[in-house]
Amino acid sequence: MELSSQIRSQRLEHGLSQDDLAEVIFVSRQTVSNWENDKTYPDVQSLELLSQLFGITIDELVQGDVARMRRAMEEDSKRMKQLSLASAVLLVLSVAFFVMLVTTWPDALPFTGLTKGIVAGLVVFIPLYSLSMWLAFKIERIKYNYDLLTYREIVAFMNGNGSDVERVGRGFERTHPLLTRVVKFLFAAIAGAVVGLVIYKLFS
Repeated sequence: MELSSQIRSQRLEHGLSQDDLAEVIFVSRQTVSNWENDKTYPDVQSLELLSQLFGITIDELVQGDVARMRRAMEEDSKRMKQLSLASAVLLVLSVAFFVMLVTTWPDALPFTGLTKGIVAGLVVFIPLYSLSMWLAFKIERIKYNYDLLTYREIVAFMNGNGSDVERVGRGFERTHPLLTRVVKFLFAAIAGAVVGLVIYKLFS
């Protein structure tokens, strides 16, 4: 039985609503709903609380799901590697095209003080850099949506590495996902502006 169905059936068997279950194991009702709709997986601490509440072992609770979680982690890991490569290539191309256009098209534009190469370079640089950052944020979205750290925690626990599980994925990014994404977005925007300004100053 899949974990989502197992949680739902055990909850109903124990006469608990989603709100009741959420209160007992210190999560929100939406979190319980996400578990039961197979949108996210409980972390190891929640799994331990669920197993204690339902009177079954964690092995019984996640039986049949470990292999699927491993496959999901491997597939998402592969996709993230591909997205990372594509993002890096686009970033390099954005800088390369800018430098090439600036150096090969030095004709000045009237009234602007800029060369045609600089303008053309910016026209190419901005969308390529933006696309590179978009791919980078797709990677972050995969990590957030599929909660890959939780997958690793469960697999590590099932492999007998329970002593290390509690330290996996407990940092600032895990406890403040929205703030982390905002900071990363701002950093990417500032980095792009700085790179563009440096290149512009070098070739203007």
